[in-house]
Amino acid sequence: MVPNQIEIINHTRFLVILLISLPCLIFATVCGSKQKALYDLRRFKVVGWGGRFIVNRNALEQLLQYRKQHDASCGKDVKLQLPQSLPHSSYNVSQQGEVTLFYVTVTDHTLADELPNSLKHQVATSYQHLLVALPVIVGTNEEHVLLHIQLFTNTTKKVLVPYTTSNREVTHVESIEEDDDGRVTLRLGSDVMTFQVINEVKEDDGKNVAKDFEKVHGKAFTSYPSSFDWGCEFFGSRISFCQVLNEVWCELAVFGGDVCTVSSTSSSERSPTSMTVTKMTGTFRDMFPYLAETVPSESFEAETITREHATGIKYPCLTV
Repeated sequence: MVPNQIEIINHTRFLVILLISLPCLIFATVCGSKQKALYDLRRFKVVGWGGRFIVNRNALEQLLQYRKQHDASCGKDVKLQLPQSLPHSSYNVSQQGEVTLFYVTVTDHTLADELPNSLKHQVATSYQHLLVALPVIVGTNEEHVLLHIQLFTNTTKKVLVPYTTSNREVTHVESIEEDDDGRVTLRLGSDVMTFQVINEVKEDDGKNVAKDFEKVHGKAFTSYPSSFDWGCEFFGSRISFCQVLNEVWCELAVFGGDVCTVSSTSSSERSPTSMTVTKMTGTFRDMFPYLAETVPSESFEAETITREHATGIKYPCLTV
């Protein structure tokens, strides 16, 4: 091939790339645009426990401020704050707040049904994880949303959690061990986090606890300010939800991390329980000093959950 031919081909490739990316160039960052939603894109099941823990409020305020500062586009317009009151939050809201821990097994029905054989050894469709999240409220209507702080899993495969908007805040630990007494231990090198779950027998059939959790957490979830990512650059159009998302990819790119998942529930079993964090060292302590400083820390409300969900997304979510 002669040099002139190479030059022509290179120019052609550049033109093709430019034409492919050109549609996204017509979009500009607009904070607070009219909200859009795409429902029921993925189906999944969660089985496990969730608990609410009291921590230092100032540390949580700093966390929210840090997240906003890392959103150069719309951080100043994000209407994100800690709740002033929540069900059964019998703590001093001027000094204290709360975080939620979920320890669950997730089964991603959509990926399990649609994942090509060539990708099944790379992508997890069922896995355990511990999720740390922060209840927040958004906008003038004070919609309740859960803010994804960090997720720990022991799978070695790629994890694409169906109810978070990004998988950047995922840490792969070396092991998650459970014993017969309900004690769960996460290990990362010599670093350890241990908590214990005790299923309680109460007159409450779980309805009151369920109402509390529904109010505290709402139906939306975000990994803000991390940009929305459900792995569609990896999957291409081989998965149904990516076929839908690819149609609006330029819009999603504009909103970056201002995206929430929104879920509906097809079946739910819930009952009261208790969770106690008994040990946090090394990485776990460094990531969540506000929780570590309270150890041993018992949840003031917790539940056992078995739930089937369908989830989609809405955007923008935090600037409306």
